[in-house]
Parts: sequence; structure tokens; C-alpha cells
Amino acid sequence: MNADCLASLRFDNTRYKKILPQYKGSFEWIWVHDEYKNWCTPDASRLLYIQGKPGSGKSTLTKYFSNHLLERERAAKSAIIAKFFYSYREGELQRSHYSMFQSILYDILHEDEAFFYHRFQTEYRAQCRDGYLITWDYASLKTVLKSLQDYSLTKPLYLIIDALDESENNDRRDVLDLLFKLCSKTKYCIIKIFIASRPLGQLELCRTQFHNFIRLQDNTKADISSFALSFLNRLSLRRRFVQVMEYIVKNAQGVFLWVELVGKELLACEESGYSEEDIIEFLKCLPKELETFYELMLERMTTKKSNLRNLRNLQDLRNHRDLQDGIKMFRLVLWARRPLTVDELLHALGIPDNPDTRFFPDSFQIPTPPERRIISCGGYFLVIKSYHDTSTTSPDSSYHQD
Repeated sequence: MNADCLASLRFDNTRYKKILPQYKGSFEWIWVHDEYKNWCTPDASRLLYIQGKPGSGKSTLTKYFSNHLLERERAAKSAIIAKFFYSYREGELQRSHYSMFQSILYDILHEDEAFFYHRFQTEYRAQCRDGYLITWDYASLKTVLKSLQDYSLTKPLYLIIDALDESENNDRRDVLDLLFKLCSKTKYCIIKIFIASRPLGQLELCRTQFHNFIRLQDNTKADISSFALSFLNRLSLRRRFVQVMEYIVKNAQGVFLWVELVGKELLACEESGYSEEDIIEFLKCLPKELETFYELMLERMTTKKSNLRNLRNLQDLRNHRDLQDGIKMFRLVLWARRPLTVDELLHALGIPDNPDTRFFPDSFQIPTPPERRIISCGGYFLVIKSYHDTSTTSPDSSYHQD
């Protein structure tokens, strides 16, 4: 029965797998931060809130933290780690509190089988009909998690929850209340809770209840510098290198994504033969806020002339074709039920839009464009990633949140 119960809780938290590793050396400051050291004291249950603006690396930090906690934290050597990464763009199930309870309870039960014979067994049997589980209801999952308050875990428990701001709004306040109670009313075990989120009204209102608090962008200046250096070294800057570096670090405001977008723009300038003075002037004209940067990127795509009758020269013709191919790619990628391989997308791109085009089985060949066409027409919104030894295309998730 225990194994069946465990199987009934299994949930594929897809967001976690899609978060890229941190840039080398980034976020190592977390292990010596005063707020963290206070939170990780081994004799008390505590809740740590990591607050960060969009693009500041919250999810990357959370993944890094969960992957290295056991090796870096002495008190966590034998701990149980249960984690969930909310994601708005991954669909309804990935932002559901029901899925979070399900996933967290699976991780706990997988490491501590004795937990089944606490409140778990009673609730599990209540969900069964003729010996078979029908489905867990939300209230039962919540009751089981709440029962940790009077359960004697043999190991410390670390609950790691990312992107709470992307969770469904319904019951979010109740979920927060439950997490607070787990930290304040647990009698027989130590529970550490790590929450990462954008600034959120429900979190800010009850910030005094958090035991520890870290504002992410206040602690990543050195990380931002290293990240910026990784692409500035590819530019032919001599006299203005320090000036460019200082400008980027100052204006990044802790947002890695802004630095990445600026880096791509400057590399494009380098490839176009800009002088150092031109690069400086161009850099100062770039938007300093992510939202404005997105608007600029979209404007570049949508202001290209799309009416063939108004095309006046070869540049207009190229702009028109770029826009049409970009629209086609976005439709294919956004509506696909799985990430598309590069070959699939390029083959689809090669199919003419003319409905009168006829193909014959014995000579069915589609001339496919080169892979760089995806980057050229994607406006930095599409990326190619290696997945299970196959290159796939998808909207760049970092451009939505982190």
C-alpha cells in the first residue's frame, strides 16, 4: 500500500529541468550570507524569503541551492529535500498548489516511509474505492502536509519552493499560512522553508512573519560583473573597456537578463564594424528596463513592412520575408505540443505559403533554410537548446521570467 500511495503522488515538475545552470561562480555568496547562516541554524525551524525582480536569477539560484545544499551545508548532510518550481508558462498543472502538495509529499514519503503510517495512511484509504485510489482531493493533501506539525521526522526537512508569484492566486494566502505554521508550530522535527519570488503583495504584507529575508539584486554585483566580462572579452574594446564594463554593471540593477540582451546587441555592433565610440553611444541608447527592451525587440520585428504592394527596394523585400518567417516560426513553436527539433522547424519553414503549390510523392523535397535563420528571424525570442541529444527550439523562457 505504501508503494501504491507513493506512485499516486508522482508528478513531473517540468520547470526544474528547463532552468539553465548558473554562470560559473555565481551565487556562491549565499553560503556565507548572514541571513542564510541565521536561517540554517540546526536547532530551529525557519522560513527564508528570497525576493528578486524579473530576470534577476531567482530560479537559477533556487536550482543551484537545491542541487548543492547537501554538499555545502553540514546541517543538511542527511536531510530530506522536497522541492517544487511553479511555472505560469508551463501550464495550469505547473502553477497549481495541488501539484505542489503532491510533489512535496512525494519527496518526503520517498525518503521517510514511516511517514505513511502517520496521517498519510488514513487519508490515503479515504481516497480509495474497492482498494484502488480514485484521486487525491486537495483538502486531503493539505491535511497530510499539515500533519508534519506533530510528526517526528528522523531527519531535518528542507522545503524549497520557487516562483511563488507564478502560482495560482486562489488559495495562495492559505498556502502561505500553512507554510508559516509548519515553521512555527512543528513540535518534533526541524523544517526549513526556502521561498523565492518576485515582490508579491501577499508576501510583502506578511514579511514580518519571515524569519530571514534576502533581496537578490542587492547581492549579485560581483556575479553580474563576471557575467558581463564573459561577452565583453569577445569585443575589440581597448580604450573603452572599463567604461563599458562599469556602465553595464551600474545599470543592470542586478538583472542578468538585461546584461544578456545588452551583450547580444553589442556583439551585433562588433560584427557590423562599429567603432568603440559608436558602441558606447549605442549602449547608452539601449533601454534600461526589461519591459522597454522587450518593446524594442518586438518593434524591430513588427515595423518591418509586410504589404508586398508597398515594397520599394531589396531591403524592404528582405524585411518582409524576415517578418513572415518569424511569424510562421512563432506559430509553430507556441502551438506545438512538444519542443520542435531544429530540422522539423526548418522543414516547416521551407514549405511555401502558396496554397496552390502541389507536391508529388516521387519528388517530395523541401529546400530547408540554414539553422541561423531561426536566430535571424526570432528577434532573440527563440533559442536552440540541446535536449536528449537533439537540438530543439522553444520560446526563450528567460525572456518571460528568469
